[in-house]
Amino acid sequence: MRLEEANALLEPGYDRMESGVMNFDDGYATVFALARMPGCSAAMVEWWFGWLGGTEPYKLWHPRDHVFSDWENRTPGQYAGASHLVHEYLGGSGPLHKLRINFRDPHEFFDPDAYARLDGVAVCARTGLLEAPLDTGYMIHFVRNTDYGCEMRSRFFLGHIESRNPDQPLSPEDTAKIRAAAVNDELTRGLHKHATEEMGYLAELLPILYRQHNDSRTEKTGVKSS
Repeated sequence: MRLEEANALLEPGYDRMESGVMNFDDGYATVFALARMPGCSAAMVEWWFGWLGGTEPYKLWHPRDHVFSDWENRTPGQYAGASHLVHEYLGGSGPLHKLRINFRDPHEFFDPDAYARLDGVAVCARTGLLEAPLDTGYMIHFVRNTDYGCEMRSRFFLGHIESRNPDQPLSPEDTAKIRAAAVNDELTRGLHKHATEEMGYLAELLPILYRQHNDSRTEKTGVKSS
């Protein structure tokens, strides 16, 4: 699956790959991760991204890999349009990654009419470097409600290189060089391991946290971010 094929997530069933790494001849790659989340719901996952704050709650999500968390341009309880600023390891080894995760409206990724029929939510973002004005990929956490709770089908689309500085655009040659250097086996394998582990942690802690913070609120499944 490539980024331009994201609408396939809205179809029933599963992709030919749900967990692993797919490398493409042009240097792009997609990392797939699947988490089954008994007792959770799409609304609870969306609440989590709106609630998640600084470093301490971020470490709950992955005690080993997660190091630092902050936000830019965030309205309390919302995440679309805000940027999550994080330091994290991928799979417990390798360099410390300092990332800017800019959350986007899912309608930028999906057909609006088809997305409106989803019993769930898609948490979507543009991912990039924190210490340089450079975006490097896209992310979708696609959550469907199920009879046991919900499931999260994550996709990380790597190699989409773009400068965030309009005064310093990148040439096709520059983007190709950066892509070749950045998208490698260490990154993709580490990201797959990290995503699988962190969503496993989330599946365990989310029902407890949600009840602690929403004991007087009626849950609505499939709520979508505006």
